[in-house]
Amino acid sequence: MTSTKNSVRTEEPKPSPERAADNPVGQMLARLRFENRWTLADVSKRTGVSISALSKIENNQSSPAYSVLVRLAEGLGIDFVDFLGSSSEQFATAARVVTRRNEGRRYATDMGVYEALATDLAAKSLQPMIIEIPYRHQSDRPVRSAHRGEEFVYVIEGDVMFHMEPYSPLTLSQGDSIYFDGSSAHGFSSLSDRPARILSVCLVGRGDVNASAIDKDTPVK
Repeated sequence: MTSTKNSVRTEEPKPSPERAADNPVGQMLARLRFENRWTLADVSKRTGVSISALSKIENNQSSPAYSVLVRLAEGLGIDFVDFLGSSSEQFATAARVVTRRNEGRRYATDMGVYEALATDLAAKSLQPMIIEIPYRHQSDRPVRSAHRGEEFVYVIEGDVMFHMEPYSPLTLSQGDSIYFDGSSAHGFSSLSDRPARILSVCLVGRGDVNASAIDKDTPVK
């Protein structure tokens, strides 16, 4: 007597915007997939973000870093700030936008807590952000990120350790600034128990992200 095993085929869950209602990034991703009938594989091909990372983002299991939001926005043809739940106007001649204190769009990643500024204007060449950098113990693995274009950082408060491949770690204090290529893996950590605050201004350039770019702010050995 022989027995047969029935193979069960599991299908990818259909995107549900309602499922991610408390998660602006996941909600936007789910809505775009639903409207365009894209699978996770389709989105992965368009953006270069792995299927597993996309699934975690959509299901509110992961908070994507700035580098990932940029790749998603470029690959899906929307503006970066749309992922933060804002309704942006296209940039026009002589246009201006004011962001009052503590009124930017906030989101958290392993790198720190980001406050995106000037989110009411889309199609910007520059993306300014204030980032709260947490303290990390020396035994912790540093967090790295990589993205297109160039980045300028100014230390508003505290002291931070700046890591960038292939350079040695660099201490930056209040009032110090640094300008660097964002496609090289880089990261920050506060040197005290209190979070440091930095102003980061990113210029998104053309060309592919460096091969060292990663799908999220990930602890790196």
